[in-house]
Amino acid sequence: MEHIHSGEKTKVIILAAGKGTRFRSEKPKVLHEILGKPMIFYVSLSARWINPEQIIYVVGHKKEEVKKAINCDRCVYVEQDQQLGTGHAVAAAKDYFKDYDGYVLIMNGDMPLIKGETLKNAISFMDALVRYEGANLGDMAGYRNENIAGVVLTAYMQDPTGYGRVIKDSQHRVLRIVEEKDASPQERSIKEVNTGIYIFYAPYLAEVIDQLENDNAQNEYYITDVIRLLRKKGKEVHSLIIPDPTEAIGINNRWDLARAENIMKMQYLSFWALNGATIHSPETVWIEFDVDLSKDVEIFPNVMLRGSTQIGEGTVIESNCIIKNSRIGKNVKILANTVIEDSVIQDNAVVGPFSRIRNNTVVGSEAVIGNFVEVKNSKIGDRTNVRHLSYIGDAEVGNDVNIGAGTITCNYDGFKKHKTVIKDKAFIGSDTMLVAPVTVGEEAITGSGSVITKDVPDKALAVERSAQKIIPNYAEIRKKKKGADE
Repeated sequence: MEHIHSGEKTKVIILAAGKGTRFRSEKPKVLHEILGKPMIFYVSLSARWINPEQIIYVVGHKKEEVKKAINCDRCVYVEQDQQLGTGHAVAAAKDYFKDYDGYVLIMNGDMPLIKGETLKNAISFMDALVRYEGANLGDMAGYRNENIAGVVLTAYMQDPTGYGRVIKDSQHRVLRIVEEKDASPQERSIKEVNTGIYIFYAPYLAEVIDQLENDNAQNEYYITDVIRLLRKKGKEVHSLIIPDPTEAIGINNRWDLARAENIMKMQYLSFWALNGATIHSPETVWIEFDVDLSKDVEIFPNVMLRGSTQIGEGTVIESNCIIKNSRIGKNVKILANTVIEDSVIQDNAVVGPFSRIRNNTVVGSEAVIGNFVEVKNSKIGDRTNVRHLSYIGDAEVGNDVNIGAGTITCNYDGFKKHKTVIKDKAFIGSDTMLVAPVTVGEEAITGSGSVITKDVPDKALAVERSAQKIIPNYAEIRKKKKGADE
């Protein structure tokens, strides 16, 4: 007898070579995104949950793109140049398990909803099966039941269309798995389906993997035929039913992708709600994987939080806002219809409504960025107000500055971008044009309607406008001129 295998001694093979023909896309199927991440990311995350000795990816179609997305230096990549079925893919990885005394967990790269905990439970189930049968192990403790070859994860589907059906005996041993195209009408009525996740004892798998044949409707080598070959050798493969069948959803087309994404989205929203966030009308809210919410965040309908985004405690985000790759501080108010990208909003600031903040902008604490204001690649100081209809680009604005409505930093001369500096406590009059490069000093003032082309010293007033002219009775003069022309 052989020593019992520990659940920590496992290798994982992830099948990620497919083209995804039904996606009608040049992009490899496993790279199509769910909540901002390629679906292979979620499969990899679940695989790492069981702490395997090694993860082996079988890649093929646009393999370099797939490897780049996986981004795992410690993983192994095996190339499957021709996609001839799941059995053919596993056979391509044989060199990594043929001399391995442990388990091989095989899974598809298009199952983003599978949970790491489910895989861990499956390993534990396999361990339980291989322990020597008997109530009192005594001296036999530490040995395995040599009849046990593997476990197939299955699920009950109300509509099993498209899945292979699981044929079992009365002791829950799997006799065979029949692909739908090869199944009889009676077999198609079975609702227990194959999830595409298997655990095999590596030496047994290595013995039979090269014996697979492609005598089926698809002319492919099925990994499911391993079960038949193992049974011929007197080995047993058991089934373990996944309680939640949604984990078993495979992604074969874009509608499957949309369904899986919606399921995962609601799972994440539920997680954040149970951890202290208020989410109004959650079916309309979009939160991607890399988003982090603190407690007492309040999110209103039609909000999208994308990329690597952190939202601080007590922040309120009103309807129709989009925030991407940004850090929002505590007690910030993001008013309706605001877009924030690649920026930082510090504590107690107010942004919006109808504001756009982008390109590495930092908005200081207690600052106000108001209606129809765009800020790009700028630093806005603490308690500074930019409330109405302004564009601030490539600027450094100090603390306690007031920027009047309609102010524009003219930062581009047609060839290069230039910087505008507005120092602490300056007052920029409405409709000021600041032609960069230019500096406005501390407590300096610009007159409304001015075009500022030269630096303004501290505490100075800069006014640039023509003298106002009054022409009496001009309306009457116009009427007479118009009549004469006619």
